[in-house]
Formats: sequence, structure tokens, C-alpha cells
Amino acid sequence: MLRRGAGRWGVWVLNCWQFVMAVAADLTGAGKCAALQHYYLVTSSSSNDQDRHMKTNPDESALLTRGGRPTLRDLLDHLEFSPTRGSITLNGARMLMSRATFGSDLRDQLVRRYSEHEAMVLMLRLGYLSGREDAEFILQSWPELDPGDAFTAGTRLHMVTGTVRVETISNDFDFDTDRFSGDFLWHDSVEASEYHRRHGRALQPVCWMQTGYAAGYASPFFRKLVLFKETSCSAMSHKACRVVGKTVDQWGRDDPFVQLFLNEVLPTGGDHVANARINRRSGKGADAPDLDDLIIAPVRARLDLVLQGRVPALITGPAGAGRRAAARWLHKCRFRHGNFTITHAGSPEVGERLAALRKSGGQPYASDAFLAISGIENLSTDRQWALLDLITGQGGQQPMIVAISDMAADRLVAEAGLLPELAYALQVMPITLPPLKDRSADLGPLSRAILASAPSLRDAPKAQLTDAACDRIARLDLPGNLPHLRGLLQRAALLAADPKCIDAADIDAALALDPPRSAPSQHSDIWDALAPGFENGSLTLDGLNATLMQKAMAQTENNVAAAARLLGLTRPQLAYRLGQSERE
Repeated sequence: MLRRGAGRWGVWVLNCWQFVMAVAADLTGAGKCAALQHYYLVTSSSSNDQDRHMKTNPDESALLTRGGRPTLRDLLDHLEFSPTRGSITLNGARMLMSRATFGSDLRDQLVRRYSEHEAMVLMLRLGYLSGREDAEFILQSWPELDPGDAFTAGTRLHMVTGTVRVETISNDFDFDTDRFSGDFLWHDSVEASEYHRRHGRALQPVCWMQTGYAAGYASPFFRKLVLFKETSCSAMSHKACRVVGKTVDQWGRDDPFVQLFLNEVLPTGGDHVANARINRRSGKGADAPDLDDLIIAPVRARLDLVLQGRVPALITGPAGAGRRAAARWLHKCRFRHGNFTITHAGSPEVGERLAALRKSGGQPYASDAFLAISGIENLSTDRQWALLDLITGQGGQQPMIVAISDMAADRLVAEAGLLPELAYALQVMPITLPPLKDRSADLGPLSRAILASAPSLRDAPKAQLTDAACDRIARLDLPGNLPHLRGLLQRAALLAADPKCIDAADIDAALALDPPRSAPSQHSDIWDALAPGFENGSLTLDGLNATLMQKAMAQTENNVAAAARLLGLTRPQLAYRLGQSERE
């Protein structure tokens, strides 16, 4: 069989016995023999006689050009090999040839080492990854391809690689409305035939990798996950394998197979990013990069580690720097579905959620096994202990806990009174989002993503930023961070002379309407000057107050009313305090 060497565990299976025989015959000069029949190899047009490609039975030529592009003929024409260099490629993608029993060996070893359930999950996941990589391969290799042809090319890849012969019963899809339903027959499935040869009649469908492959290939073309179920299988002595494909919404979220795929099969982290990458290459969402991905870019590596280690996360940083986006990204990657909410530490709901999670034992992978708490420094002591018990509890995997604060991690214990035990439990991989003033290079892409994700504010297409506008934004001081930037862009879009275009002048016009900033406080400077006196005992608060009143009276020539105005007091207030000072 032939396996693709590029990508992640991508497996392409090819019925290659005749192919191997032909290579041997060509290299030894034996020529055609009866065993080869209609399969043979020819030298390509290249001057290098080591470059080879495969041709097929002339009787099948008419069938090879049917269907959308790339046709079976297109795929075969791009299959090249050089046996003396040890290289086989399909349109430049490295391939590996091995026996069709490889998949069965892998399956049997996984079942023995783990369990049949775990083996099924892993094979479905490998198939899913392979299908997703093949979708990207098709879009890269044929960039001008009609989206419908690119979508149906998955069935032709299944056939040309020898995995299975696909017969389409129905294939109804609409990319704009995310509608899909398909019904297919798989004839001579390599997974089913190998299983039946080794183990006899199966009691349930066994084409796990092919089913995962179909989901992985189809899903990137839609904004919804597409899943396939094998409803009959030739390994069960049925005439052919039959698979039905629908979106998860059509199957229903409570469907057991949907739950299995969502909670166990889908790889953790990055998968939605890869799908977005494929969608961009196929022309979907080309102008709408994921805003959350851009916001969390400075801390992405640490967020990935949190996902991999399944540890709690403490997300800190100034207000508006993207702490909520980071928590939302963690939820999206871990669970993919379910409602995302953040609860303030002072809300009664925190206690209810803690009690519910403790009662359920923090069931892993469930969409509600997630708790994000903002203002963690305001959490009451009893709830801090409850949260610590939930994080450190024994007995299986714990729910995902995300704590959010605008205080630096070292201040949470010293100044906010957070339990040291809880602080350490939350800081396994601390995450601090920087303010926008430290991300000048990111302000242009962030601004474009904000505009792309927001609804149009005028009766016109969404406004686009010019390069000059991006350069102007990159030089701005935005103390309000992302909310400040979002408001500025919306104002500029409303003020722009051209509703479809925001230029540097429009940014300046929007800036002119910013509320004036208050003067920086000098209190910290005053404290810095007074602190040494308080520390060595030479200065007291009463003594400081008496000195201030005396100086104010001296400056106003003992005019109590004027001195009171100078100190921000009423005349009776100052008179009372002066009398109290004299009595002391």
C-alpha cells in the first residue's frame, strides 16, 4: 500500500501489487509478463530515466476522466516515482509504499495494548487528521479548483489510493448555508477486507480510519463539523459498506457517536485553526482572520501548554488586554462546543457552580466542566478553599479552571489575600497579556480583524483600513487597550468620507473626539517624599494635618474662610479642627 509521508500520520492506501511487479520488471529488463497484464510503467517525458509514473488498464481510460477535477486521470498523471532514489510523490507530496496489512497490524496492536474503544478513538482520529491534510493538499495543488470539485475529490482520492471504491448514492451540499447530507457505498474496503480475513465476521462496523477520514476531509468546507456513520459493513458480511454523512446539528448533539467524536476523537488544540487555514485557501473567510487568535498571539505558546497539561490557568494583565479572549480560546479548544461564560468572584453563581462541579466529580470533557472566574482576588475565603479542593481533588481528570485578574500574580497573595495554596495551584503556567502599548507591530492586523468581525456601521460594505491608517494606529498610545481601539475604529468608520475606506486622516479625526485624559496623579510622588518620615517615626498623621493647617493659615494671613477654601474644607470644619488642635 502507499502511505503519504508528509503531514500528520496521513495514510493513503494503494493496491500496489501490480505496481511493485511492474517496477521490478522494468528494472530487471524482464519486460512485460503475464502477471502484469494491463498494468505497466512507462518513462516520463523527463530526460532523467529514473522519473517514473504509473498508467493503468486502457479499458478503464474512459472512466478515469469522469467526475470533477482532479479526475482519477489527473491524480494518476501527478503520481511520480523514482525507485532508485527511493522517492514516490503525488504532485510533490512524498509518499510511502507498504503493505495493506499495515493498518490491520496497527489496529490489532492498539486493541491489545489499550482496548477496543481506545483503538477505535485513535483510528478515527488518525483518519480525521489524514482527511483534513488531504483536503488541504487538494486545495494547495489545484488552487483554482471549483469548491464543489475540491469537496468531491475526497471520494476520488479514496479510490485512486486503493482504499476503497466509492459509489455515490446521494451527495447534497450547499457551502453558503452549510447544508450537507451524503449517502455512499464503499466497495472492497481495505479495512473491512483485512479485518474479515484476520478475524472473520465482525459484529459491528470496522472501517474506523476511513470513517474518520471522511469527516476530516469534508468538515473544512463547512462552518460546521461533518460526521459520517458506517451503517453497514462488508466485514459483517454485508454486500458493501454504507456510510451516511451529516452535520453535527443534523445528527443531534445528544447522539452518542456525535458525543464520542466531539469529546474524544477531535484532537485537542489547533484543529479549528487548521480548518480556518484551509477555508482561507478555498476562498472562505479570506478577509476575516480569527480575532481571538491575534489577541492571544503573545501568550499562545503558554496557552497550548495549559491545554496539553490540562492544568488550571491564571490569566492576568491590564483591563482590555484580552484576558477574556484568552479564556474563550481555551474553552473553544478544549470543548469546541457549549456555552462560554465568565462569572465574577463576587457573584452567588460562583458558589452554585463550585457545588455543581464538586457534586459531579468534575466529569472530564463535558461542555459544562469549565469554570472561569474574573476578579479572583475578590473570592471569599470559604470559596477559595472549595476551589482549591476542586483543583487538587483525587479521582480522575478535573474540570478546566480559569482565573482572571488585573493584579500581578505576586500581588494576589501579598495584597489581595488570596490563599497561598490556591495561588500556587493556579500558577502552574501563569499567563500575562501585555498592554497594547507593547504590541505596536500587532495593532494593524488587530485593527483589520476587529473591523472584519464587527457588523457594518453604515449602509455600505465593511470599511477597510489603508496601510497609512495602520501605520498611524501603530504609533498610538491606547491606555484603554482593545476596547479603546475598537471604539476608535468604529468612530473612524462613521466619520470616514468614504464609508468603504478608513485612512490616516479619519483616524486623526476620531482621535480628536477622544475624551481628554486627566492629569497624572502626583499622590505617589507625595507619598514617596513622606514615607521615610512615617517609617522612622519623625512624622505622624496628626502632626502632618496640624502643619498643613498652620501653613494654610499663614498663607492667608489667618483668614479662616480663605484657608478652608485652600484646603478644600468648609469654614466650620476648619475652625473645629483648629480648635481641636489647640486643645491638644
